[in-house]
Amino acid sequence: MKLSPVLLNLLLLVTVGPVIARPAEDSLLVRYRRMALDYDDDLKAAAKRIEACAELERAARAERIPTLSAGGDFRYTGNPLEYSTELPVVGPLTLEGRHWRYGVSATLSQPLYTGGRISGAIRMAESETRMSESQHQLLRSELCYRIDVQYWTVVARRERMAVAEEYLRAVADLERIVRERVEAGLCDRQELLTVEVRHNEARYRLLQVRSDFETGRMALNALIGEPLEAETPVSGFLPEIGSGASEISGAALHPEIRLAQERIDREMNSLRINDAKYKPQLQLAANGGYFAPGYDFRPDLSPNWTLYAQLSVPIFQGGKRHRERRAAEYRIGMAADDLHRVETQLDLEIRTARTALDEAQKRVVLAASSLAKAHENERRATEKYAEGAISISEVIDAQLYRQTAQENLVAAKTAAKIHHAELLKATDAYRLR
Repeated sequence: MKLSPVLLNLLLLVTVGPVIARPAEDSLLVRYRRMALDYDDDLKAAAKRIEACAELERAARAERIPTLSAGGDFRYTGNPLEYSTELPVVGPLTLEGRHWRYGVSATLSQPLYTGGRISGAIRMAESETRMSESQHQLLRSELCYRIDVQYWTVVARRERMAVAEEYLRAVADLERIVRERVEAGLCDRQELLTVEVRHNEARYRLLQVRSDFETGRMALNALIGEPLEAETPVSGFLPEIGSGASEISGAALHPEIRLAQERIDREMNSLRINDAKYKPQLQLAANGGYFAPGYDFRPDLSPNWTLYAQLSVPIFQGGKRHRERRAAEYRIGMAADDLHRVETQLDLEIRTARTALDEAQKRVVLAASSLAKAHENERRATEKYAEGAISISEVIDAQLYRQTAQENLVAAKTAAKIHHAELLKATDAYRLR
């Protein structure tokens, strides 16, 4: 059996085309992912948040280091103290304070025991850093997913545009055949009018899908940071997904689960920090400076220094500690419930994406088989009409069946690509790419 050029091109597209074109297409998609990752403002802000949390973590560690502070003091007393007494032998003695009092000093202090407040603050800061890293990874995965969906949507619209162009050519060829038959007196002019109406509908459909393609490409340009009017290159067709794609395995631990776990750690550290307020606090300090009046009632600046240890022991807080602890325990329970919800939701997303991908691949095979049969049916109907064996309506129906089969194939391949992207996102496989 002799195959028509259209059917031969279709078979080459389905079999050889994806194998040849897939590396170039994958490289385009990878390129657009990288462009979007470099352009996205939310991702840039998330990266800055990581750096900010890292700085706060270093600041929390600095609380273990001794602190040095300096200060000054200046006072004027309108009525200074005055003391008079009568001493034996010596006689009357009068001591009078000065109006002016001033000085400068420096204090060096070192916390010795804070009840776990400093270590809890450090662990809290570390948890915040890990949370910001998980949020960054979540945004990155979400952005890659959006790029994949938008890219495959644009490719699908371009393929639909090719389908519309092919249908327009087929209707134009049929119109030429009918016109020749009308001129030869072999059929009524009504058949020509019917085909001309179909020709106009095919043009209308082509204009519509072309507009959809251009708007989709503008949306893709907006994601990757290109000018909206740029003619960003995309693949001409949707490649088929290889078998076993639904068995993809992603990262060991999804960032959303890590984020939920870090929320639990953060609440536990918050509990430790809160408990530290109700434990003894001990610090050692040294103070030195120059003061006037100095010791022994010296009028000028005189050096002096002090060493001291300060201990603070909370005794009674009216039940405040107990209430705050219970509130913190409730927050820990809420975070644990959130972790369980996230695990359940991710498991559902993975299973749903795998099932949907498997079903979409089955639809691709079925749609490809139907398309091959629709092409053969269209070819036979056109030949029989040229021989006068069937009516024009049967040929038009055959063309519509073929166009519907092509649209179904494009829709099935698009669904498979989108479900594959959903699986990559649910398994955090984008991090491995």
